Amino acid sequence: MPIFIDGHDTKNISIEDIKKNINEHPDENGIKYLEILLSENEKKVFCILEAPNKEAVRYYHEDNKIECDFVFEVNQIKPEFIEGTQRLQVMGELSARVAHDLRNPLGVIKNAIELMEMDSKDDPNEKRIKRISMIKNASNRMLRQINDVLDFIHTKPLDLENYSLTEMVDSALKISVPENVKISKPTNDVNILCDNKQLEVVFSNLINNAIQAIEGQGEIKIRIVDGSKDVEIEFEDSGQGISEENMKKIFDPLFTTKSSGTGLGLVSCKNIVEQHNGKLFFKNNPTIFTVKIPKKILN
Repeated sequence: MPIFIDGHDTKNISIEDIKKNINEHPDENGIKYLEILLSENEKKVFCILEAPNKEAVRYYHEDNKIECDFVFEVNQIKPEFIEGTQRLQVMGELSARVAHDLRNPLGVIKNAIELMEMDSKDDPNEKRIKRISMIKNASNRMLRQINDVLDFIHTKPLDLENYSLTEMVDSALKISVPENVKISKPTNDVNILCDNKQLEVVFSNLINNAIQAIEGQGEIKIRIVDGSKDVEIEFEDSGQGISEENMKKIFDPLFTTKSSGTGLGLVSCKNIVEQHNGKLFFKNNPTIFTVKIPKKILN
């Protein structure tokens, strides 16, 4: 069905009048409204609709006594849509380039802070240690945000090999874990066919989220559940859980409950797991995020 856009002057018709005519199914003229856009500056209402042809749209306006300024098919504005898409693509590439350029100096800062932290053990100074900790936490937070953006923008092809899940968990735990957070690691191990670097990103994100969920004090349990065809890696935290309102949005891009979050971490994790033909899901009370991946081994 062809798509059309029509325009109306808000002096002649209100958006409420247009809304009255919105329909889920085509009417006798074959018209189906898809979306209504309001431009308050130009005092115009624009409607996107499906119709058999332009004449059907005009008959519809006449039948409903709607004054219309213009009607045209979408293909007449297609070049503008293409230009808009290209602009978004350029913005994405620019964001990735800036994020990549920022990650390198941040890595240098992070390494320098770790060296200063080691030196401060020989010459303890409470104020200096506190300031080093503040810089370290801030640089780690910035690095996570940059990595979230890069992981979301760039989908990397998988480099599949046999890897140990417990080794990947151990590698993911090489992060700053608060002293009051107890982490129980898996007691068993499974080798699977996967991209270990990308799965470590997933595990690290889920562990960081769990640390933030328990507000730096509590317990995180990591388990490996070995099935006949699949293996599940569970990340359980002792936090208050996810609100019912947020449960529906948890995997939406840009949704976050953190003041410094990007809202891209869980989306990137989900994409990586799905690249492995797996699933990422969660349940509440207690909160458990589960990575489920087919168990395949290279011969």
